[in-house]
Amino acid sequence: MRGIRTGKQLALGVTSLACATVLLAACGSSSSSGTSSTSSSKTPINIGVAVGLTGYLASDDVPFSEGVKLAAAAINAKGGIDGHKVNLTVQNMDSAASTGVTVVTQMIDQSHIDVLIGGSVSAATAAYAPILARAQVPMVAASVLPTDDQWQFSTLQPTSETNVDDLGFVKSKLHLTKVAVIYSETPYGEGAAARMTAEAKSIGLKVVSSQGVLTGATDMTPQLQQVQSSGAQAIVDVLTGPVHIVEAKDAANLGMHIPIVMGQDTRSIFLQSTQAYPNVYWTALGAQVYPHNSNPEVKAANAAFLPIYKKTYGSAPGEANAARGWDSMQIIAKAVSASKAITGTKLDTALEHVSYAGTETVYNYTPADHTGQLSVANPLGIGHFVGNKSEIVYTASS
Repeated sequence: MRGIRTGKQLALGVTSLACATVLLAACGSSSSSGTSSTSSSKTPINIGVAVGLTGYLASDDVPFSEGVKLAAAAINAKGGIDGHKVNLTVQNMDSAASTGVTVVTQMIDQSHIDVLIGGSVSAATAAYAPILARAQVPMVAASVLPTDDQWQFSTLQPTSETNVDDLGFVKSKLHLTKVAVIYSETPYGEGAAARMTAEAKSIGLKVVSSQGVLTGATDMTPQLQQVQSSGAQAIVDVLTGPVHIVEAKDAANLGMHIPIVMGQDTRSIFLQSTQAYPNVYWTALGAQVYPHNSNPEVKAANAAFLPIYKKTYGSAPGEANAARGWDSMQIIAKAVSASKAITGTKLDTALEHVSYAGTETVYNYTPADHTGQLSVANPLGIGHFVGNKSEIVYTASS
């Protein structure tokens, strides 16, 4: 999610960029055991955070990293994770897979991290996954997992849940039958688009056009003209960031009127898009759906988290990604407490059995499901702006 940042969020982003490495709580090196009998002498847990503080996913990863920091601070204020204070190292990988490899290698070799929290760039997650596997360092990422997801866990909603939410809204609320798909040329976008046709057909929709777009596109006129000629009655996109605003402005310039259902992003991006093209709907994550969450545990998690976020950042956009960062830290805490290990095989095995009701969804991880979400109810919703006020107009459970 990208766009113009204001107030505290802008200051927040500048602070993050000025300090490429951030340490929270106790200092000292980590080890794989951390089995001292008293909490005051337990080995700190070193958690690395590889995120795009700059680049095309900065507006996703800046608030995401702040959510991680908020959770680490809250945990340390209560004595740490099972007595292990958290040392948090945040490094900018510039939303680029190659930089991510360098950053993660440095954190393993120099910062001696025990666990990694990865940001939103799926290509980067895939690039440094083998490095983490060789070092036996588990990772919780906010992105699509690589095919071999040993040592890797995700907090990102599976594309099937997003597709079901968006397509269900088009079918049951807008009562349309033909859709066009516009997707980012990324692992996440391509994966979602590949599944969209079959999922649409299963509920009586037809995908009449499927168009890929570069993440930094500044002109989507050709794709939208193809959508017009296809006879699509609505667009479902799998995009994120400023390209959403480009899409909205180009649709308006072409005189289009069909609904655009946008993929996950910040409220500020959605508001700017709606101001350019009023017939915009958007995929709402748990913190954006609140207080209309269908799951009472997810609602309660947001009721606890959002006041903490707002106390620090006020009305700055990005609460949904910050919530995912918060969840990532809490998931690791659950696994450490259960396993009494701060890294390695024992922690990896514990992560495969974490059950946690978070701000985004309920996570039920298993050895076969490293997203933790394939067996839980869809937590997503559809939002819409009326003037400057957002409202939830549909949830997958409605």
